[in-house]
This record gives sequence, structure tokens and C-alpha cells, in this order.
Amino acid sequence: MTRLKFFFIFSIEFLLIFCFSTGNALGINSIDNKSVQSSDYLNSETSNVHYSYYHYFFGLNSYGNTIITRYGKLPLLETEKQKESWNSTLEKLSNKIKNNLASKYMYPHGELMTCGINAKGYFVILFKYGNVDESLMNEIYALIDNSGKEMGIQDIPIEFGYGIYREQLQLSQEGSYHWLGESTENLSESDIHIIEEYMKKKPEQLTDGNIANYGKIPLLKNENDFHAWGEKQILIIDNSRDKMAPYMDKDQIRSYGYGFTRLEVGISEDLSPEEKTALAKEVYKIIDEEARKQNVTDVPVTFYDQGKFIDLVKDEETPNLSISERKNASEFNKLSNDDSEFNNENISSLNNSSGSKSNENKSAPGFGLLGSFICLYGGWRLAKK
Repeated sequence: MTRLKFFFIFSIEFLLIFCFSTGNALGINSIDNKSVQSSDYLNSETSNVHYSYYHYFFGLNSYGNTIITRYGKLPLLETEKQKESWNSTLEKLSNKIKNNLASKYMYPHGELMTCGINAKGYFVILFKYGNVDESLMNEIYALIDNSGKEMGIQDIPIEFGYGIYREQLQLSQEGSYHWLGESTENLSESDIHIIEEYMKKKPEQLTDGNIANYGKIPLLKNENDFHAWGEKQILIIDNSRDKMAPYMDKDQIRSYGYGFTRLEVGISEDLSPEEKTALAKEVYKIIDEEARKQNVTDVPVTFYDQGKFIDLVKDEETPNLSISERKNASEFNKLSNDDSEFNNENISSLNNSSGSKSNENKSAPGFGLLGSFICLYGGWRLAKK
């Protein structure tokens, strides 16, 4: 097995351990993202790479949206105070219609997966990919519009779209999981009830890169699409390694890999804001050039601040780590020094054992290629040493 393949595999296993031990995963944060984005695409309606463009009231987080159509008319929102007031009004409206939507149209009873708002002020309804006909959207619009009129809102502006979802819900203490969005035919009534109640909750806000966000996330309709997209990301990263190496050697870029739907670049936090923005634009051109060779246009890339990698071998050099972080560092170091052959069975076994230990976490983000939420943060840099 080549060095690249070795580090690729142990990076997968490390991330799985990290995700299950901390309850977090790539792009998910327990606090709202309040950072200012520097990307040229920030206000583009065609771009769905900015997670902060959408905030969801209930349902699942979407890792990329595709707009189907829009109804109604946006009010004139000129000041921040007006926008805050409007957002608050729409959240009250969502609470008013939640039970009606959940009982008839929302998964597990229907195709509706998420309810929220976007930065323009549209009330957002997202479906899982499928045949969503106009009559269904008209029916849902009428329900929401009527409730809006009772609150003094006329011609409620609604954006209908498809979302990208990959999330499992733990249905029992014994470790029974269900992929949200899949068939519920073989589930019990109690399992259905657990899903119903979970879908009514507000999901945590996904996090954008705080330096820049470029491109457009493709519409991933099924498992084949997820795998094909993951393979393209691998090729883009591998084919751009030589061009990215000088930036890594100069410590301008500290990590380069991919998350669930976007490529991820960690830029040195020691650079000035102007240097970070300029570097992101420069590096994006390199990645975009390689992506086009894979017939990928508007490749989605997020850029964020990255601190220095710690020496995971010497514990005395990591005095500020928490107990859980020290455990993760130790586990990562053990994996990096293990010369045994990894295979899909090893990964699957680790995934199962990790999931069974965490009964406190009722849900976990989905794992794509090879059954894992693959990420190569720092893997290349460590392989170079």
C-alpha cells in the first residue's frame, strides 16, 4: 500500500473517532456562525455554498440547496432592524404551522424535510429529491399563506427547493439507527414517533469558512451521486498536490482536503485579513483549473482559519488540550504509527463500535464514500514529513 493510500485510510479512521467522541462533525457547530464572509459569491442567488445563507426553523440541515421555484412577494427590508423583525415574524409563523406540516407533508409522512428562512427573507421549504409536482407546492403554499394572513402577512414569500441530507437518528439505546429520508416501511410505531418528534426540532447551524466560500454544491440525488462526487473530489485534490505544495511548505496553507459536499482549505491564522483573502482567490483558481479537468464547474470550496498542527507525539507540548482532545490526539498518533493494512472491513468495524458507545448522541451526520465522512485535514502535511 502506498504512503498516500495509508494516510488516506488512517485519516478516515481518525475522523470517525473524533466525530463520535466529541459529538461534532465537519461543518457543524453548536453556536450560530456570525463571521463575515469575504467571498465574491456571498450575495449570489445561484450559489448554495454558503451555509449561513440559510437558517432552519425545524427539520434537517441541508448541505446544499437547489431552488425549484418561488412564490409570493418579498417585503421591503431596508434596515437591519426590519430584517430582524421580519425573521422573527417568520419564525413565529413556522411555529404556528409546524404541527400541520409535520403531520401531513413532512417526513416520515411526506417529502418535506426542512422549514426555514434565507438571507433574502424568503420562507424556505425543502424537499428530498424526487417528483414534487406543482399541485403539492400550491397546497403547501396555500396552508402557509392562510396562516400568514392571520398574522397580517400578505403574499408570503416562499422558496421551494431540494436539499442534500445525510443524517442518522438513533432509535434505541441498543444502537439501532435509521437514515433520515429513507423508507420507514419496516419501522415500528414508536420508531416513527421518534422520527416525527426529531423532525420538529431546530437543527444546529452549519458553519461556513470564515475567510471565503466559493462555487456551487452539486445536487446529489442518491447514493451513486454521493460516491461519484467523493471520487471527483479525491481526483481534484490529488491532481493539484504539486501546485499546492509551495503554499504548504511556506506554511500559508495548513490543511487541504474535503468534507461532505465542499473542498476545504485551512489558511494560516497568522496571515493578515488582506493576505488571507488574496490567497483564497489565488488558490481557488488553482483548484478550479483542476476541477474543470474533471468536468466540474464552480467547484465548491470553503476557506477558513487554521491554527498550527500540534506535535501529537509529545504530550508535554499540548498543555492546553482538554481530556477528550488529548484522547483524540493519542488515538491519532497510534493510528499514524500503525503499519498494518487497513481495509473496508476495518473501517466498518470501527464505525459500528464507535456508534454503539455513544448512546447520548441521538443523531449523527451521514457518512458518504466508504461509509465514512471522509476528511484529509493535515493528512498530506503529515505524509510529507
